Amino acid sequence: MNSEPTKYATLLRILDAVRDEASGTRWSVKYAVGSSTVEAIQQARSLAYIHLYLKVMFGISDFGEREGYITDGAQDGGIDAYYIDTEIRRIYLIQSKFRNTEKNFEQKEISLEELIVMDIDRITAGHEDDENGVRYNGKVQGLIRKISETVDIARYSYQIVIIANSNLPSQHIRKLTNGHNATVFNFERSYEELVFPILSGTYFRAEDVTIRLDLNNKSAGAKTSYSVETPEYQCEITVLFVPTLEIAKAMDKYRNSILEYNPRGYLDLIGQQVNHSIRETLLRPDSNAFALMNNGITIISDETNINERIGQKNKAQLRILRPQIINGGQTAYTLSRVYGEDREGAEAKFEGKEVLTKIITLTAKDPTKDTAREQMGLIDEISAASNRQTPVINADRVANEAVYTAVQKLLFARYGLLFERKRGEFSDGVNAGYIDEAQVLERNLFIRILMTVRGELNKAKTKRIFLSHRLTDEQLTDEASLDLFVDGYTLFKHLSPRKTIWSFGGMKYRNILPKLYIGVRKTNRTDPIEDRVKAIEILWAELAEQLVAERRGAKAKEIDYKTGKKLYIFSEDRWITGSDFQADLLKFVETGRIPVHVKKVAIRPSDIEEFENLLSEHSQPIPAKE
Repeated sequence: MNSEPTKYATLLRILDAVRDEASGTRWSVKYAVGSSTVEAIQQARSLAYIHLYLKVMFGISDFGEREGYITDGAQDGGIDAYYIDTEIRRIYLIQSKFRNTEKNFEQKEISLEELIVMDIDRITAGHEDDENGVRYNGKVQGLIRKISETVDIARYSYQIVIIANSNLPSQHIRKLTNGHNATVFNFERSYEELVFPILSGTYFRAEDVTIRLDLNNKSAGAKTSYSVETPEYQCEITVLFVPTLEIAKAMDKYRNSILEYNPRGYLDLIGQQVNHSIRETLLRPDSNAFALMNNGITIISDETNINERIGQKNKAQLRILRPQIINGGQTAYTLSRVYGEDREGAEAKFEGKEVLTKIITLTAKDPTKDTAREQMGLIDEISAASNRQTPVINADRVANEAVYTAVQKLLFARYGLLFERKRGEFSDGVNAGYIDEAQVLERNLFIRILMTVRGELNKAKTKRIFLSHRLTDEQLTDEASLDLFVDGYTLFKHLSPRKTIWSFGGMKYRNILPKLYIGVRKTNRTDPIEDRVKAIEILWAELAEQLVAERRGAKAKEIDYKTGKKLYIFSEDRWITGSDFQADLLKFVETGRIPVHVKKVAIRPSDIEEFENLLSEHSQPIPAKE
């Protein structure tokens, strides 16, 4: 039985946190802030669900801005929200159906009637009232006005988004939406593309990013460039000073999605001293020493352009395509935190302060060739060679391997578990109150429990296990093994409920691992967890009794102070560190008994001679054949 909060429960926490963003605004009643009325909260969650979609898919962090796109209400023409993307020239028309129970959210489908009511053609054609002559609400009127005012509207396409479950074939949905392209966001996509990204801070991808540059104090222009060739790539290195405010804004907007190639995610869980130093240097009054004191930022880009003629004196514009920060993530993160704490006063705090930035543009020599593996290898080499403010351990680098991304997706999709392959990557969700820190599964603990339930108990005790486990990709992603892992993880949290020791080294919880193996192999996972824990303790006592009787290395002497006699008690540490540990446990789980050791007796040469004499005395001659 899995005691983890379900994905739906996590979604509700996210929606309630979104509702709380309306606190102190004119929408606080609409979003039932502080209310205990069930019906009001359910209605508000339905609206917050649309907010979540707008926030994740379009990166709109401001509550008021998102609210401007929501049209849901009386006379909304079947359109609950919209968004006009001027970069890709696309208008999104959204209909959402949130369900107030987990079962309905994952099973109930949107009805045909609910799809048919979308007045897409009338609204996009500029009609201000429905077919019955009733005027659409003010938000829909605003949508009609924005469409009419959009420059080059003929070049725009419409995308219908159905945030609900539907098993209708795409061609049928297309007919119901007047022939427009339509996409369905069912419950699985919501968990994968809305819930998980917002927990990990990867919810808005950086594509075409524009950054303003200041040319003051730059005698040789905005940049210095240098070309380097590798076997597969042409690399253009651009070095320039970028305003810290621009870095802070980009990081605040794109968050962990701009750190995908970085060995770590957010760094507020580690390196606090470095974060404090970065903040202190930035906030020094009347000083631009930040560029002098900071090691800088390294960015990988698919394309880089700088325009120094933008019609503004001493200003330039930097454009980077699909940027990824591979070094300096800690600097960027700290800058974004300072910016987020005081957006209104940010201009004054960041004024005149810049950071050295190196942008490496990777262009494949042969665009038709798949060089993804070579690209990742090159990025890893660049990251390893670059100077770091906080050392990157090897486990952080390994965490970016594809298999751990696959494991992370599997654990969340099947079990709702948040596997932290990169340290700090779920701090966004923790800081926002969407999840508790105890819900985050530390990577070393994952490997230890997985190896334990597989019966590899000696290996489960080793140090640096994330690097040394030697499990294959197939073993790491095997669903039967992961089922066992989840059962073991559930037992682990009941046998060792204190989260404070979970993230320490294996020495701190290695004594729990053999109990986990007994639990997953000898108890019924459908039984109440309390009954299973009791059964484990009974079996553990039986095992201890056998070990004290049979294993000299598994017991320790103790004095009975009442009688003064020596007693022998079971020593977990001595047994677990001994050579018989794994064999004993596997045999006990299989048969209920530990292996019997056959005592070896030393034989002297004189014994052999005496034995041979006895044989000769009692042996009979073999008759000859006739």
